[in-house]
Amino acid sequence: MIAILGGETTLRDPTPAYYRIFQMLRSRVLSGAYAIGSQLPTEGELISEFGVSRHTIRAAVQQLVTQGLVRRQAGKGTFVLDFSNTGQQWAAQSLDDMVNRSVGGEVQSLENHILVTGSDEEATMRQRLSTTDRVVCFSWVRAGPEGPYAFSVVHLPKAFADRVPRDWAQRLRTTRLLHLVEQYAGVEAYRVRQLSTARTADAGTAERLAVSIGSPLLSMERTYFDRAGTAIEYSQILGRPDRCQQAVELFRVGR
Repeated sequence: MIAILGGETTLRDPTPAYYRIFQMLRSRVLSGAYAIGSQLPTEGELISEFGVSRHTIRAAVQQLVTQGLVRRQAGKGTFVLDFSNTGQQWAAQSLDDMVNRSVGGEVQSLENHILVTGSDEEATMRQRLSTTDRVVCFSWVRAGPEGPYAFSVVHLPKAFADRVPRDWAQRLRTTRLLHLVEQYAGVEAYRVRQLSTARTADAGTAERLAVSIGSPLLSMERTYFDRAGTAIEYSQILGRPDRCQQAVELFRVGR
């Protein structure tokens, strides 16, 4: 985005607000400004400091949780962990993470519906989620200034989907659906199984991503599990290779 200030043209930082705040908080943790064992400022204090919404602060803190720098304690707050002993643990960020933090694109074409009982899609998703519960499908398109670049489809057992806030569509602008499931359904993702492939666009996907039928797409499928091995979420992201890349970033948790 371009801004005109005092007659001069400047470029605004396209990085989403939650990610900039995460980087600042991360720097404070790693520098010792927030000591190990200390409590992070409350959501209200961070909102006042950065002048953003509660959803944005929660998305930023969730990034700290994901990297193993802090831990949430229900009813008490968020505390800095001793990350000095986690240097040999590695985590990966891939297309899913890149799409959710890229250029602050807008979220479009939001939908959610219960899969038709007995349909091939429902049978497949029940098998993937190892559930006898009904399955709910959430889908949306992310777009940047140049147009749509990724189509996301997430399937949840209905028991989890029913706990997702009604304003989930608005919240996707600052957080991921998985984080909403964890927060409101009382579950926590412990591991993820990921499959990255290439595929071609069918009619529905081609329309959503503004490409021709049969165009090549990047595809990433993920199944998230809790510590007991129960599947929480199955998701697929289809990305236009001319507008996003299959980038994998490895980092040491806590570093």
